Amino acid sequence: MIKSISILPCFMITIFLSCDKKNVNQKNKTVNSLSLVHTEEIKSSRPETNINIKKIDAKKEIRNDGSFNQMTLFEVNNDVSISEIKDYCSTTKSDYHDGYFQILVFFKKTGVAKFPDNPVTGMFMEEEDLKNIKAVYTINNTNGYSKLDYYKDNNLESLPQTINIE
Repeated sequence: MIKSISILPCFMITIFLSCDKKNVNQKNKTVNSLSLVHTEEIKSSRPETNINIKKIDAKKEIRNDGSFNQMTLFEVNNDVSISEIKDYCSTTKSDYHDGYFQILVFFKKTGVAKFPDNPVTGMFMEEEDLKNIKAVYTINNTNGYSKLDYYKDNNLESLPQTINIE
């Protein structure tokens, strides 16, 4: 009788853990599905008017407080202007309202966009990466901070022109 009692709680724990894992996997599928639907809605509701800016990828890092920071990488043509990037950031700001920090990084060369090796809020530190960054748009959804740093040549060789975006 004692043996069956000790086996029963172990069995219940095993079931609980596997159910919990199943629920977590189900939640991840739901989040991924919602993310894809949201992306499709953005594309269909906003016609592609700026061929000089192309979204490449996004990376989300979960924070200790349960929120997240996200970095989204873009590719821009060499002839993209500061006003085009500013207008793009102004019109898409509402698409990046979730999480704590949203960081949009605009790379000026095709095929060089990559995420930093350190946490996304640590930004880029390698010279090769800095040479290829045309602009960085940072949104803090907690306090409303929203600014675009635009570089005439690149992040390594030019001082930023900072524009607040409301």
